[in-house]
Amino acid sequence: MRRLSRIRVALVILMVALLGTACFSPASTGGGGGALEQERPLQQDAGPPQPGGTFRYTLPSDAKSLDPHTQSSYNTHIAIGSTYSKLVDYKTGPDIPYGASELEGDLAESWEVSPDGLTWTFTLRQGVKWHNTAPVNGREFTSADVICTMDRIRALPGQQVGQLATVDSWTAPDPYTVVFTLKTPYAEFDTNMAGHFMWILPCEGTSGQFDLNTQAIGTGAYVMETWARDRERVLVKNPDYFVEGQPYIDKIQISIVPDQAASLAAFRTGQTDFLSTLSLDKTQAEKVLAEDPTAILFREAGLTETRVFMNQAKAPFDKLEVRRAVALAIDRKAMVAAIRAGGNETGPVSPTLFGGLPAEESARLQPYDPEQAKQLLAQAGLPDGFTAKMIVTDGYGANVVREAQWVQEDLAKVGIKLELDVQDYATYFTESWAQKNYDIGYGLQTPFLAADDYLTGEWLSTGARNWYNINDPQLDQMINAQRGELDEAKREQMLLDTQRYIIENVSNPVPLYVYDGLSIYKEYLHDTWSHPDYGTRHQARMWLGPEAPGRTG
Repeated sequence: MRRLSRIRVALVILMVALLGTACFSPASTGGGGGALEQERPLQQDAGPPQPGGTFRYTLPSDAKSLDPHTQSSYNTHIAIGSTYSKLVDYKTGPDIPYGASELEGDLAESWEVSPDGLTWTFTLRQGVKWHNTAPVNGREFTSADVICTMDRIRALPGQQVGQLATVDSWTAPDPYTVVFTLKTPYAEFDTNMAGHFMWILPCEGTSGQFDLNTQAIGTGAYVMETWARDRERVLVKNPDYFVEGQPYIDKIQISIVPDQAASLAAFRTGQTDFLSTLSLDKTQAEKVLAEDPTAILFREAGLTETRVFMNQAKAPFDKLEVRRAVALAIDRKAMVAAIRAGGNETGPVSPTLFGGLPAEESARLQPYDPEQAKQLLAQAGLPDGFTAKMIVTDGYGANVVREAQWVQEDLAKVGIKLELDVQDYATYFTESWAQKNYDIGYGLQTPFLAADDYLTGEWLSTGARNWYNINDPQLDQMINAQRGELDEAKREQMLLDTQRYIIENVSNPVPLYVYDGLSIYKEYLHDTWSHPDYGTRHQARMWLGPEAPGRTG
């Protein structure tokens, strides 16, 4: 088991799924009576799970596509997170600290690594069935499907190609065994296979026998019954799920509701069972709790980073002095206090992860210093500042737009005058950010679950998420060197040094903070033990009490 995170914010060891949000985090209770700090009594043991019912919640935006290999958007991976499975996944439950890097088999029954760290052998479960949907029609899952999936990942390539960067080859010696041969030792290879994007697809999907953009046929606990893009997704329980007795809930209904007020109203009037971080700020949470004294509040110490990012191919963001000025001009502490329920300053890697910079050091390396920011702009030949357009999306909810406005005001104080371009999520994520069609932007970053995912994805010159035109040979060398270091203490130091280099010599993207989130759920929703990965495998263990509306069991 890997070392657990240094920071734990948990008044009680109880977790809730932030279903369908960009942020997932550990939980505590409190609130009610108009005060979020007032502790609210926890639910008592509700007894054995009861099958039946419909779980309902809203999201502010929808997936552009269901293809997990061409889309790295959280919207896509949340959409298919109960439908597909991985070889291994993160273990969750009442006794597992939130975000712990404790792995367990999903499609793999077990796995082992050779003494030299170069050969990883996964033994697959037998008798696992694909969903009984044409053209796969409920056939057995085998090692051939793993090979088809890996071949497609490497052929595209998409976000997942970084997870396979250390792999030389993969083979299937029999229907229930897959062997990965690495180019160099990599201690976190099994963690990579449990990552956000490593879903295993059927060969029928990878070969084009059905459209992966519009249909998801997996081995997971739920079958996607319908998807009306930008309106609704309906999932129904998989009667052939390989975990006996699960899932308990008959149906999951997700409505796309961009209007925040409408989402809050749906919860207050009993039309939904869950409110996520994206739908709540402090004032709204207090109002909901005051109106519904039985609702359960969770305050979650966050893992999702807020970021300002710049396109280094566009002047004046090609100058380090300008990027550094942006980093020093933003009052992070005041910003998080005014908009969020709390949080911690962060470096390139979230501070709770192995190898993440402590929040205190991140604050010291990126202080709020507008006078120094002005001096840096003058050194860049811009003593009077400059103008630019900053992209942001309302697809994450109103709080992110408010944060972008805060950044806009802070930067204006040092002479950087930004025009906000508020875009729908699909345009922002796919056409603007990923296509490098922007000057500067503000938004959230995927809460990756390992330091290497951040570094190789975003800061490596060939990174799948290097949407900033970063090309620093020394940084490339530092990132690649840490991947092959098997001594944990040495590797941690290499990770810390790499992040210090990024802050001081690249300063892009500029990490601001990881924020505490607020989520509220109805008291009849039970066993919501989650993990900050984008999957929703834990939904198979959730169940609804007898008082839940619309129960069928």
